[in-house]
Amino acid sequence: MQLAGGHAWAQEQAAPAESLTEPLPVCQLDPRDSGKLAVEPCRPAPPMQPRRSVAQVIGRMPAQPASPVVPIAPLPPSPAVPMPRAPQPIGSCDSGGCRDAAGARYNGAGNATLDANGRICHRNGAFMQCF
Repeated sequence: MQLAGGHAWAQEQAAPAESLTEPLPVCQLDPRDSGKLAVEPCRPAPPMQPRRSVAQVIGRMPAQPASPVVPIAPLPPSPAVPMPRAPQPIGSCDSGGCRDAAGARYNGAGNATLDANGRICHRNGAFMQCF
């Protein structure tokens, strides 16, 4: 019974929409507030001119000239980078630096020192390693 009643109600709702004989007005903006429409509901305006079909043309990219080949001069040989040496045991230290067991001097204070060649050396406990 509810199905029949629900179906009748849907037909009653559809009837007023079909009974509208006047067309909707063309959409226009409200002159006081340009973010709103003057009248709702409305229909879009008809096109000013009928649209015409146009063939889509996809052109090819222009050919690019090949860039000239520039000879590259070979790089000069780079100096050999010394590998870090094995840590050296420290023999004695004073306020200006330390000496290792072989007698080489490491100048500086704290854990960062320099050896005789100017390389950075790091003190780790009783050992010194230069990089």
